[in-house]
Amino acid sequence: MSTSNFPQIPGIDTEDGLLRMMNKPSLYEKVLRDFHTRFINEMAQLQALLDSANYDEAAHRVHSAKGLAGTIGAGDLQDAARQLETPLRGGQAPDADQLGCFAAELARVLQGIRQAFPD
Repeated sequence: MSTSNFPQIPGIDTEDGLLRMMNKPSLYEKVLRDFHTRFINEMAQLQALLDSANYDEAAHRVHSAKGLAGTIGAGDLQDAARQLETPLRGGQAPDADQLGCFAAELARVLQGIRQAFPD
């Protein structure tokens, strides 16, 4: 697959992501698939941490999502993670809007990856 044939993915700037992967489409596809595998159940795990008021671990997970979102070119997800991470780092529960925004952006990115690479 050439860089010009790389699928467009909702929520992801694939041109940026390809640049970060040295314009290697096969590497980028692998990174995207790995992101999908890693984060497919993230909201359930995050909600369990929030329910038990484990804000430190929740902040760690959101921080990881933020960094990896940046790596793949998912800027809106990265921004949503940044907003969600702030209260967690302060030992507080996030508000519903912060959590909902993160969940929506994560779902959009994961769905886009699944549609671009269905197998």
